[in-house]
Amino acid sequence: MKRWSLPASALVLVLIACGAGTKSAPQVTAAKARVPSVRVTAARRERAALREAKKLLQEFVAPRGARRIQEPRNYAGVLRQSGPQPIGELVDVHRFWSVRKPLKPVIAFLRAHRLRGLKQSVASSGSQQPPHYIVMSSRAGGRYLNVTSVGLPRRTIIRVEAQVEWVYPRSPGEKVPAATTEIDVRAPRASVDVTNPAKVARIIRWFDALPISPPGIAVSCPAVGYVDIMLSFRGAGGAQLAHADVPPAFAWICDSISFTIGGTQQKPLIDRVHRPSFARRLQRLLGVRLVRTHR
Repeated sequence: MKRWSLPASALVLVLIACGAGTKSAPQVTAAKARVPSVRVTAARRERAALREAKKLLQEFVAPRGARRIQEPRNYAGVLRQSGPQPIGELVDVHRFWSVRKPLKPVIAFLRAHRLRGLKQSVASSGSQQPPHYIVMSSRAGGRYLNVTSVGLPRRTIIRVEAQVEWVYPRSPGEKVPAATTEIDVRAPRASVDVTNPAKVARIIRWFDALPISPPGIAVSCPAVGYVDIMLSFRGAGGAQLAHADVPPAFAWICDSISFTIGGTQQKPLIDRVHRPSFARRLQRLLGVRLVRTHR
């Protein structure tokens, strides 16, 4: 056990300070860096996403003469929500405008004033019964802007919704063991034992950067019929330290990556949105084809 020692003169000074009723001298302890908890990190990321969503909302350009209003009621739900809804952790902020103009020129204005860096991905309009509306959804790097316009007899109501995705943090303890020196990759038509230190380190870096499946989000998932890619993380002497089952396509909530450390199940992992899947990067690195096959 490590022991700390002080010179005699320093010890006398400490005792005198305590006896005199003055502030006690700082204790001599080993410096330990405090690592924020998962909840603290999650709260920080959510707040950052909220700031980004509010900033995105402020960049929206409303038609001339439009004024901010409170959320209107009794519009059959067409102004409650619009555009595609990402599955995952995200923040959502919205505002309403009213402008005394017909729907058609308002739509023309909105299409001509898209936000910089965002591309229109969806455009639709209702034509069965009034009110008529259009939905324009743009996204860039997990940032979405959904705009719905409803034409009424004397005015047009505009609902603008800004959404920003954020990644739920992964616990520092749920990582590939540091003692890993070899990774065995097994797929239906490929078998590779990765021992090159640079490749092992790269695979571990990719794997440890994967986020966990967002907690509290439930979706109806179809049945999957593919054989997973199996990864065995081994240490000295070939002992298996951890194991992962990776889907051969994009890993998401319905088909996540299972991960165990020392036989203990960890939280399921998913791929990052808007990036190549872990399986695809692994395939490129190893130069083998990890082909999907039915069970």
